Amino acid sequence: MIRPIWRFALAGLLGLPVIGLGLAALAPTGWYPADLAQHWAPHLAILSLPLWCWLGRRAWIGGGLALLAGAALWPWLWVAWAPRALPPGPSAVRVTTANVYYHSIQHRAAILPLEGDIVALIETRPEDRTLVRDDPRWPHQRWLQALNFGAMGLLSRWPMQANELDLLDAPGIDARIAMPWGSLRVIAVHTWSPSSRRHASLNRLQLTELAGIAETEPGPLLILGDLNATPGEAEMRRLHACGLRLAHGGSPRTWPSWLGPAGIAIDHILVRGLRLGDAQAVDLPGSDHHGVTALISP
Repeated sequence: MIRPIWRFALAGLLGLPVIGLGLAALAPTGWYPADLAQHWAPHLAILSLPLWCWLGRRAWIGGGLALLAGAALWPWLWVAWAPRALPPGPSAVRVTTANVYYHSIQHRAAILPLEGDIVALIETRPEDRTLVRDDPRWPHQRWLQALNFGAMGLLSRWPMQANELDLLDAPGIDARIAMPWGSLRVIAVHTWSPSSRRHASLNRLQLTELAGIAETEPGPLLILGDLNATPGEAEMRRLHACGLRLAHGGSPRTWPSWLGPAGIAIDHILVRGLRLGDAQAVDLPGSDHHGVTALISP
């Protein structure tokens, strides 16, 4: 009697990732739990392997698991084969985005070591503006001092004209930067975290609005920040349809920072009409995110 109970308990434990895969497969329906599961679909597929090895030798179970994994992972397979930006040329400059986490007490340690000719700071505090106000690396700055998580800054080596971006309550900065090769439109944004059904809906609307802005911009475009969306999401694919491209190696895993490369990629650098080097994760002391940095060129 003990053995069947043990086997049942083990099967139930190993079956949890399979249930998650089933939810991820339902993401196109817009159901909130399915949206959350889709962020973690590759992880769930890996975690389901023990059950697959145990029971997959039965044709109907193995076939069912394969179909389920295929349905959950097809957006990620699409991302893997999607066109990417070309590597940068010799006149490349560095861009960086960093969510330094509003509640962190280590902003100084996170911000001062950052490297970049253009830097987007997400979830800043009022004292961060004072911290870098006279930094010679970034003589041109635009700050958005909203409450709590809405605060952010855009720092530039070159002159810029910048305004607050109206993106359905998502904090953002819309700038024109006088780059060495000409004018560049830069959008730094922090879309809402899908921490509830309402916020997930807002996130989708904000990314859809961002795609609409991209469609109307005829020149080169750089979008960077915390998009709170993984590359396989429908709204990220819509940005791709507007000509925006990720780096050749994709976006590094940035959240949660304590998971390292086993996390998910929700902070991004996207370009159109530009070349883009491999994006790399940047350690941000005290933050729940890693930053992202990359080289761009015309």
